[in-house]
Amino acid sequence: MKVTEIVFLSTCRVRLVVEIADPAPYTTHGKARIPRRLFKMFPRMAFQRCGNEDGYSFRREAQNTEIPHVFEHLLLEIQGQVRRGAGGPLAGETQWNWTVDPRGRFYVTVDYDNEIVALGAIRLAERVINALDSKDIARVDMPREIARLRELARLSRRCHPRPQTSRLHSLSSPLGHAEPAGSF
Repeated sequence: MKVTEIVFLSTCRVRLVVEIADPAPYTTHGKARIPRRLFKMFPRMAFQRCGNEDGYSFRREAQNTEIPHVFEHLLLEIQGQVRRGAGGPLAGETQWNWTVDPRGRFYVTVDYDNEIVALGAIRLAERVINALDSKDIARVDMPREIARLRELARLSRRCHPRPQTSRLHSLSSPLGHAEPAGSF
């Protein structure tokens, strides 16, 4: 999994383009170790709310969902650990439309309240997902990484939404419900 584009929107949201090179194994169905290990590393992730069509908890949804969807929830969890419960809730969504885009391309959009922390969380979550997939997670020192992000949060400023221009408004609009695509 690779984040190929990062766009910070004026609404304290970041939109990511996530690519999976081999789209055949793009779900957790064949990679059960990814959510299982994530729930051990981040027990609170199992209790995150997830707005899926079947009404499943995220723990249940993670058994057979797209890996970028798990990445979205990991981004929210990492930011939550850095924030230590301060501020309002953060939300996210994962979308794709393979009638328009190449198979394996996903769009992940998440809220943030600190651009520097969000960028660090994106890169850390990408490393964690890939390390879990390659069974090399021992190389990622999560307590140290979270401490680094907390220090960045202390040194940087929080996000304050700017008024949207029409150009930015179109970038921050969801892909839409009329598309024959999956969406979370």
